[in-house]
Amino acid sequence: MVIFELPATRDGANLRAVSLGSCRVRNPLFVLRDRGDLRIRAEGPTPTHTAAEALQSLAVALGEQSIPEALNPYVFESDHRPSVDRLARALREGVDVFLLEISDDKQFSYGDIRLNQNFVSRNLVQAHRGILLDWYREICRGAPAQEATVETALRKLRDGGSRHDDGLAELLRGIKLERNAGPEIARTLAALTAKMGGRWVVVGPFAIPGDDGDIMQRRRAFNEALNEAAGACGALFYDPSQLLFAHGKATALAGGGVDIYEYAESFYPTLGETLVGLVRRVGPPRTPTPSPEAATAERPRSVRRAWAIGLEAAWAKAAKRVRRLVRKLRRGVAKLAR
Repeated sequence: MVIFELPATRDGANLRAVSLGSCRVRNPLFVLRDRGDLRIRAEGPTPTHTAAEALQSLAVALGEQSIPEALNPYVFESDHRPSVDRLARALREGVDVFLLEISDDKQFSYGDIRLNQNFVSRNLVQAHRGILLDWYREICRGAPAQEATVETALRKLRDGGSRHDDGLAELLRGIKLERNAGPEIARTLAALTAKMGGRWVVVGPFAIPGDDGDIMQRRRAFNEALNEAAGACGALFYDPSQLLFAHGKATALAGGGVDIYEYAESFYPTLGETLVGLVRRVGPPRTPTPSPEAATAERPRSVRRAWAIGLEAAWAKAAKRVRRLVRKLRRGVAKLAR
């Protein structure tokens, strides 16, 4: 989560926005920060990929939800919950626009806690050097791991001198992976917009033009579902695939266009400018600052009337003093004449 401010334009004040999403949103905003195009007010280290993770991230930042310590590495990546005091203060001060990237429909969870799929892979599966691969493949099919699979994994962990306690056993039994369909995403997005108010931009994953493989076909179908869900909530949907149409995948994507998950660092400024443009596009309308003449003309009638009455009183008082002075002069001239 990143809370940032865009500088005022000629027709309005600063615009405050919150981004929720992965490094594909975060990194371009930081490039614009380094360029001086925006100001970062507060940030949290937790990236999100799904609407449910974004909702949980906001609840944690506002102190409405806590994460069990044992799950910290799979939610925050670190072993400790990050401080969110600055995030909470900035959120409560008010936000104009929420920029929400929803890049995936796959959701890892443990009970009612949403887990980051990258951190589950990195801090659980990869950390044990392949011992949990069979377990991981099984849950990735969409069902809880079989007890035999869990027991085999625990035995391999024990034989390899790795952690194999009851806590880890419960984790292996409890983690599951589900795909959120369009209606579920729509309900979560509705909960987000109702919770925080403001105006929303929803950014989907990019699909590479001309690539009709399974991954890209799923992304295109996912973007259609996101577009429908965003429309139902009054949010603007943006499909970043159009950036690849405009600039070409060799320019936009890492690895000279072969990376199907990351943008090229050299493309961050273009992406950041696009995101900022979307924020400004949906931002609340700003009332132009009136000129002094217009401000006077637009004063309430009662204010203008009071001002006129005051001016008339001042002139009347001055005229009275002039008349008094004239009378004194006349009396003085009359005495001299005698």
